Amino acid sequence: DRAAAPGAWAAAALPLSIGAAVLGSLLVGIAATPSAPTFAVLVLLPLAAFEAVAALPAAAVALNRARGSLLRPVHPGRPVRGPQSSVTERPEGRRVAVVGPSGSGKTTLLMHWAGLLADQPTPGVGFFAEDAHLFGTTVLENLRVARGDVTVTEAETALVAVGLDEWLSGLPQGVHTRLAGGAAAVSGGQRRRILLARALLSPFEVLLLDEPTEHLDDAQGADLLRALLDADSGLVAPERTVVVVTHQLPLDHRADQVLLLGEKSVAAVPVS
Repeated sequence: DRAAAPGAWAAAALPLSIGAAVLGSLLVGIAATPSAPTFAVLVLLPLAAFEAVAALPAAAVALNRARGSLLRPVHPGRPVRGPQSSVTERPEGRRVAVVGPSGSGKTTLLMHWAGLLADQPTPGVGFFAEDAHLFGTTVLENLRVARGDVTVTEAETALVAVGLDEWLSGLPQGVHTRLAGGAAAVSGGQRRRILLARALLSPFEVLLLDEPTEHLDDAQGADLLRALLDADSGLVAPERTVVVVTHQLPLDHRADQVLLLGEKSVAAVPVS
């Protein structure tokens, strides 16, 4: 079944992908709780390839939860600390921006809203990490990480929507072109746009996007943020919810809600 191929591949290739990713990385600990049949492996390597938990097998879900364990408190039930701990519920609104400097807890906040810090993913909510993985397979199969039945037409439409039309037209086999070396085959900006296309193709009603414009120049990044935060732009269906984490927000954005995270505080910024 071609539609199930990405999920089956992810499960079958799990030992290989971990082995490849762990080169140069360090296994820092294994935590186990006697009261529950679960465990978390703490590793210094990106696990964000598995953020689309609803579309991947149980092994990928476990890895995604392990990513959450890197930020989760040591003792079960202890609340998330820092300024983000005061924002327990995701703000209302279809378009929400979370703004703050590095280290202010923006990513932790998204993972909290996605349920990943509590080992209980929130139904219908997808967390898409800044360092999500690109596999050394075709462009199409990389997009099918989010949803296994993505068609060629859907893939092409999503890539054009995120500004990769010129790049796509230059690929020798279109979306069937293999990305040799995964992320090494594209620029940082192209990688961010491919990952955004993956998010757009996912089945989630709520998209939590961590730094989707990273590695884009200021003008391009601002244009993409405006489109993501405008329910009428056509980039994301208006009935879906988009939450974007960013360092800089264009002044002429159209977000419904803006949260400003500082080192010790969280403020809701009035939106005119």
